[in-house]
Amino acid sequence: MNLSQSPLRRLAGLAAGAVLGLAGVAVAASPAYATDAVIGKASYCDKATGEWVVDWTVKGNAPDGVEKFRFTEVKSEVGFPVKATTLPEYTVTEDFKYSTNEDIKAQQRVAGDKNFARLSVKVLFDNKHPVEASNTENFDGTCKKESQPSPSPSTSASPAPSQSPSTPAEEIPGDAEPIFELTCDTMTFGLSIPENGITIDLHYKTSKGEERDVSIAPGESKSETFSATEGFSVDVTVSATEDGETYSETLTLDYEQPADCEDGNGGGLPVTGAAAGGVAGGAAALLVAGGALFFVARRRKVKFTA
Repeated sequence: MNLSQSPLRRLAGLAAGAVLGLAGVAVAASPAYATDAVIGKASYCDKATGEWVVDWTVKGNAPDGVEKFRFTEVKSEVGFPVKATTLPEYTVTEDFKYSTNEDIKAQQRVAGDKNFARLSVKVLFDNKHPVEASNTENFDGTCKKESQPSPSPSTSASPAPSQSPSTPAEEIPGDAEPIFELTCDTMTFGLSIPENGITIDLHYKTSKGEERDVSIAPGESKSETFSATEGFSVDVTVSATEDGETYSETLTLDYEQPADCEDGNGGGLPVTGAAAGGVAGGAAALLVAGGALFFVARRRKVKFTA
């Protein structure tokens, strides 16, 4: 009997085809487990600290429907002899803490004399599929801290100037002394300027309408005298020019007849110096003249050497 042509042979062939067809259906219907973990790395030498810096990334790749994963083991090792370290960004948890398909970053600092850093992980996805991954970053040579370079002579900072006034390269102008005298029928006002002073210009304008100008250079003493009676006054403008700029102040001197003129005889000795300071007009002259000089002096550039 020819079995190849028998009904039994044909039935056996049909049964085998059915089994293969069912197997194909089973494979097509099985769940997809296309999950894995990938570890990326990059490193550089931080010369400010003398340490290797490793930038790690862990990514749990998963298909749609798999949203989370967790670490079931994390092992970080550096150098030789091997030393275990920790990476707080990658922690073993019971809950599915980390999102799939996203880079989870961590930065690790390793001593400059170490020659490698290695990261190994075991991951479990929320579809209960476990995977493992590892990667090693090898360091080329030794990372050393660079010392701060000494400033070159061409760029070195100049020494701070000494603020001691005992070694000035340029002095503040000396104080001028006011000249102020009163008699029973005159009033005199001017300035005496020291050798280290500056030129002062005086412009006089009296209550009678008379105007006069006087320029007083360092080392000079000049003044103007005016006939005066009760009610007489003179406006005096004190001016100084320094570095192309002119500063000025104006004061008004009111004549007050000295007490020893009360007998009406006229004349009399002049009232000067400290005695004049007690007279209102003299006090004003002293204050304003000194103030004008200070006003100029404080704007003058004063340089000091070490």
